[in-house]
Amino acid sequence: MTKNIEYQGRALIHGKIELLSGLHIGAGKDTIEIGGLDNPVVKHPHTGHPYIPGSSLKGKLRFLLEWAFGKIRKDGQAWGFNEKDPLQKFEVGDHILRIFGTPAKKDLWSAGPTRLVVRDAFLNKAWLDDALAKGFPLTEEKTEVVIDRIAGKAHEGVGPRQMERVPAGALFDMEMVFRLYAVDGDGGARDKACLNWLLAGLSLLEQDALGGSGSRGYGRIRFRDLEIVWQGERQNIDNRFRVERFDPETAPAIVEL
Repeated sequence: MTKNIEYQGRALIHGKIELLSGLHIGAGKDTIEIGGLDNPVVKHPHTGHPYIPGSSLKGKLRFLLEWAFGKIRKDGQAWGFNEKDPLQKFEVGDHILRIFGTPAKKDLWSAGPTRLVVRDAFLNKAWLDDALAKGFPLTEEKTEVVIDRIAGKAHEGVGPRQMERVPAGALFDMEMVFRLYAVDGDGGARDKACLNWLLAGLSLLEQDALGGSGSRGYGRIRFRDLEIVWQGERQNIDNRFRVERFDPETAPAIVEL
């Protein structure tokens, strides 16, 4: 049982997310409209502009890091979902639970609160102003069909579906906060290692996809202009976070706090 947790500070991670292919993060649809889109993207309720929810970005990072650390449950639930599972051990040093949090009860998880906070990512103002001035659309409609496996053409009787996407080239501002704590007198060493593993997770996301239909080419992204701010000092990590191999045993030396 953990006896002592001391707050060390917050590391601010910010930069930009550039779309290299169309992005679809669905908003859901409560009504059926003749000629309307089958799958609209999530948009800000006041401006109508598309954005990337922090929950989508955090959820995909957690998914990728759970696989990277071998923390996959057989029932498909997130690691930390059920504290009553006898096969699931809530160790103080657990990387996933430190970074992303857990619903476990206090007496089963005692290494402190969730470290990672992910903000909603809105369109970069300079990019948005330029797009609106040039009349560029902020979303696009992509038609998809079901292929008849015998005829090799669009399946009769199954109409095309309209997918809404944010087009390639769009630029979003990204901000994340990583809270660091010293646990049982470790000076924050374990949390600093978790921070570096998280940054390596951004590299995994670049190699994968964000949002829906990633296997069909959607959601390819690139992080740009990445910086980390710790106690007033800035470090550029724009190229340092990309790792050739993710090592679950040894944290990469991306930043030193």
